[in-house]
Order: sequence, then C-alpha cells, then structure tokens
Amino acid sequence: MQTFGELIGHREAVRLILENTAPLPVRSVMLNEAQGLALAGDLRAKFDSPPFDNSAVDGYALRSSDAEAGRLFKVVDEAPAGRPAKKSVGEGEAIKVFTGGVIPEGADAVAMVENTSGWGEEFELKKTVSAGENVRQSGEDVRAGDVILRSGTEIGAAEIALAASQGYGELPVYGRPKVVVLSTGTELVEPGTRELAPGEIYDSNSYAMVAQAQEAGTEARRLYAASDDAEVLRPAVVEALESADVVVTSGGVSMGEKDLVKSTMLDIGVEQIFWGVKFKPGKPLFFGRRGDVSVFGVPGNPVSAMVCFELFVRPALMKMMGREDRRRPCIQAYFEERITNRLGRMHAMRVRLERTEKGWRAEPAGAQGSGLVSSLSRADALALIGPESEVAPGEMVETIVLRDEKLTGQSC
Repeated sequence: MQTFGELIGHREAVRLILENTAPLPVRSVMLNEAQGLALAGDLRAKFDSPPFDNSAVDGYALRSSDAEAGRLFKVVDEAPAGRPAKKSVGEGEAIKVFTGGVIPEGADAVAMVENTSGWGEEFELKKTVSAGENVRQSGEDVRAGDVILRSGTEIGAAEIALAASQGYGELPVYGRPKVVVLSTGTELVEPGTRELAPGEIYDSNSYAMVAQAQEAGTEARRLYAASDDAEVLRPAVVEALESADVVVTSGGVSMGEKDLVKSTMLDIGVEQIFWGVKFKPGKPLFFGRRGDVSVFGVPGNPVSAMVCFELFVRPALMKMMGREDRRRPCIQAYFEERITNRLGRMHAMRVRLERTEKGWRAEPAGAQGSGLVSSLSRADALALIGPESEVAPGEMVETIVLRDEKLTGQSC
C-alpha cells in the first residue's frame, strides 16, 4: 500500500481514478425524464423523415409544368394535415393543401395562397411556381437507419424532439451518480446557525462541493459529521458508503493525530488506490473504492477541497455519466511575468484569462494560499505550473478553464 511519503504525479492520479471508474449501468427512461442525461448508445432513425412529401405552406398543390402566372386552376380536392387527398392532380387542376399535408399524386409543387387570387373552387395564379417549390421532400431530414444521436450526447430539448419524431418513447441513458459530501472536524459550524467561538470556522467545503457536484449534473447531498471522534465519524462514513455512488470527504486525510477519516475508511473496507499527490493545493488527496462506490478524501482547506474536486473528482463523475464531452476545456496560456515554482509539486495556480493578439494571457487571481477562497471566486482557470520549474514570459502553459463563458465571449 502506498504510504504518504510516496507521492504520485497529477496525471498518474487522474489515470488511476479513471482506470478504476466505470460508467453507471445503462437504464431506460421515458422521454420526459431524459433531460440532461447522456445517451448510452447510438440512436438510429426508424424511418425516413419526413416520411412522405408534404407541403411547407398553406396553398395549392399543382403541376409545375402548368404553373405559369395568370393561368386559371380548378380546385378538385383538399389535403389537410393528417388526411391525404383522394384525387390526383391533372392538367389545369389543383388541390388545396395545408402545411404538413401530403403532396397529392401528380403534383410536384405548391403555390402559396398569397400568390393566388385566394381560396375558392378556382383561382388565378399570380406568380410562376417551379418544381419542388414549397415541398418538403421525404427523407430530406434523416433517412431510415441513419444515426441521429450519438452515444454520449447530452439530451436536451432538441434531442428529445428528434427522438420523439422517430417514435421513441424511451431512451437508453447513463444515470446520475449519487454523491454524498461529508465534512469532518470539530471546528466546523453550520453557516447561519450561530456566531463563531474562538478557533471555529463555518463549514463552506461541503456546500461548495455539493454545488460543484450538482453543476456537473449529479444528485448530491451533504452529510454533516462535524467531529474528529472516530465513534461519531464511523457511522456517518458507513451511511455515506451505503447510499452513494461517490463519497467525498473533506478533511481528516493528512498525517495528524486527529486525521481519522482515512483510517476509518480503511477499517470499514475501503480499498486504497492512492494517497498523496505531488500537487498544490491538494497534497493529501486520497482515492479508494469499496465495491462499486468511489471514495475521495480531499483536504480540509477550502481551496484545496474545491480544486481537488475540479481536477480529480469531476473527471470521474463525467466518466460515470458517459459525459467525456463535459470535461473542462484545456487551453494554452502565457504569463507576461516570470512564474517560479520552487515546490516539488505541480501547482494549480488560480488565474484570470484575457484574450490578446498573442493568445490567452493569464495573470494570478490573487494570493494563492489554500485557505483564500476569494482568489478562487475571481479565477477563470487553473494554470498548471510544473514542479521545480520557471515559466518565462510568453511561454505557453497548460491551463484548465473553469468558466466556459470566457471562451465563448459575451452572451447574446
């Protein structure tokens, strides 16, 4: 078993997490329950769409060979949506047709009623009509057998409409992981309950990570266990493991005498995959498994907890949901000043981003202490500065974007 002194690198930690994480079991849900989930298999068209040639407008179906301006036409039938005409179109004849109505036999175009003398038993055509005009051709949208939605696609309103148009009442999807966030530490106080006593702090970590988990599309809840007493901690951890797909604990994974979370988890059957990463902020990160449940022990410092969630927990959630497309964007960014990292660990520096002629320019979002949440609230991204390295002005650095809107610009 890896000891705390045997730290692994950031990329190795992510590799181990993903290697030990599987997509959730596929299940079938009704269309009205599929919003926001990921499709768990390619969806194919059952038939051509539209399934028949139909009119794009209200007007008259006729033969384009007859459709010269000034000609009179006799109306011989009508074709409202859902009820095809019984007659076919001959020379000098037309059939009244409404939007979505089947194009009758013999017709190859539709004259808009606005371009005729009006509704009646006969009409004068005011504007020449060409073949195919105002006709929606069968199969012009999709053909039978076409893949209309790819596996992994996030299901939204347009995807639901497309599936419904092909007669699908249910869709195969990956479920939403159930995430339980457990905060530990006798110093923690529930926000909004009372004033702080000396040495106490409000519990921000569990609220923040539940929000991060929900933003990722999961079902998440808090489980509060503000104690460093193993007898209090153990039943809370057991409850979390029995009710979740992913358990995230905050605090209690370092080497201190009161850091009992890791030992408690091991005692109740969690298998350690790794403990300790060459990474700032987040050195004492723990990852393990018990059965089908993934367990993450993140540090107690607020910034460490949130950054570890972003860079280690979130990728696992994306894989469980079949949502590799929702991994955080990674770009190259440069600093105008020299950046030095004297630590033997990679540093995820909180930065602001600005688009320039040279590319994306990064600048520190404030002081980088692990307890300084305000700098994280101002950050657009995390610039990954290698251990024992210097980044020269203008040198490009791998940067993980936290705010997608920075890449897409202003909202419409």
